[in-house]
Amino acid sequence: KRLQKNFFINGIELPIHGNKGCKPVHACSMPEREMVKSFIINFSANQGLPDPGRDVRKGKGRLRILLPSVMNYLSIHQINEASMIDSGFDAVGYRTFLRIWQEDVPYVVFNNPKSDLCIRCENFKKQINQIAAILDEEKEDKQAKLYKDALHHLNHAKKERLYYRAHAILANKNYKKMISSGEIDAPYKANSIDTMQHYSWDFAQQFHYPFEDQQVGPIYFKTPRRAQLFGVCCEGVPKQINYLIDEADFLEKNANTVISLLDHFFEHHALGEKSVYLTADNCVGQNKNNALIQYLMYRILMGLHSNIELSFLVVGHTKFSPDGYFGLIRHRYRRSQVYTYEDLSKVVEESSPNGHNVCQTYNQPKIIYRNWTDWLAQFFKIIPGITGYHHFQMNNDEKGIIKLKKDVDSKLTKINLINEHGFPYNEKIKPAELPCILTPKGLSAERQWYLYDQIRMHIPDDQDKNKTCPKPSVSKPKKEKMTTL
Repeated sequence: KRLQKNFFINGIELPIHGNKGCKPVHACSMPEREMVKSFIINFSANQGLPDPGRDVRKGKGRLRILLPSVMNYLSIHQINEASMIDSGFDAVGYRTFLRIWQEDVPYVVFNNPKSDLCIRCENFKKQINQIAAILDEEKEDKQAKLYKDALHHLNHAKKERLYYRAHAILANKNYKKMISSGEIDAPYKANSIDTMQHYSWDFAQQFHYPFEDQQVGPIYFKTPRRAQLFGVCCEGVPKQINYLIDEADFLEKNANTVISLLDHFFEHHALGEKSVYLTADNCVGQNKNNALIQYLMYRILMGLHSNIELSFLVVGHTKFSPDGYFGLIRHRYRRSQVYTYEDLSKVVEESSPNGHNVCQTYNQPKIIYRNWTDWLAQFFKIIPGITGYHHFQMNNDEKGIIKLKKDVDSKLTKINLINEHGFPYNEKIKPAELPCILTPKGLSAERQWYLYDQIRMHIPDDQDKNKTCPKPSVSKPKKEKMTTL
């Protein structure tokens, strides 16, 4: 009836509500809005930390303040509500509180839960929060010292990151020059092109197969067949060679494996550069780092490279190019059906439409593991306190000499890496035998029968079953009986 009356009086016009222009009695007033804004700002000053990324774009023109991830809008509104009531004021509703927050202080946000963080950065955050919560006359001095130390650490990590990126940019420029000059003609002979290239490497998490994007429940409690992924990124191209190795063909994660894979990469995938800059995730193992550096010196002495520089990223700040390529593979893997090693290899290849991810399988060409650590130890010394250094330089002009730096700006320290026995080989005198070959142990009888009994049933096709979980040719091991005391 109201619509009919409006039509007869006003014609075809929208009806106007009787309360239009009237302010609701429960509306939030400007003083209440300012109180809420002041509460959020003061709360973030006590509980939050400045964004270590220093990116004002994410905070809409302001440096973001990160509140602990354990908090949320509702929990902070409850604190505000209790505070307002204790002060004798009426608390605003949750929706109004949320709208004021997002309109007036959008730069105050919650930190996302993360893993693999820098322990020093996290300790700084905890110490700053602890000091902010106590009453102490020297509180401001302690806070200032902590902020200064934290800023020094972040600047150090930033310098190392810029050094890494500068080499990647230079390598890309050099690669484009190689293309324009017509020097791109694989296979490349080692140390044949007067240019610098940049390579970085890392291990990814294991991949399991069979795997389906719509995974059935029972397989979550089982251990499917595993494959290791080791990626060597050609920063200048850019592309990544991904070594996909089934658990039956994998040696173990040690220095011999890493050096053998790098040796295979330099022989079959490198660009023949004379100078190479290498970047690796920071490894805490002294033996692994020493063996790797000894191998790089071996390449200098044998004339396989003229200049080599190896850099380790700062612990806790180790996200670099290989992680991005692994992310593409993981993204494709989660949306695929993988029943065999060949299916997994196809996932790696198809993870990048432009061919930036290349899959290197175990047999094409075959990967040979060698006992590099024992062989190299005959000729080279151990670098004392190696984990304290982040940069290692060696060149053909000072054979056997390695230059060490703790960080980009520190002074060089020179060490003769060759021991008292000397290194008897060079470009002309080749070793009669390379280090002895190490053979992977393969799958144990217990593992073979486990795959056959527990995993085979989850593969629909018989051919795929026989590839991934064939019937073992060895007898099934007997389970040991539990003895009761």
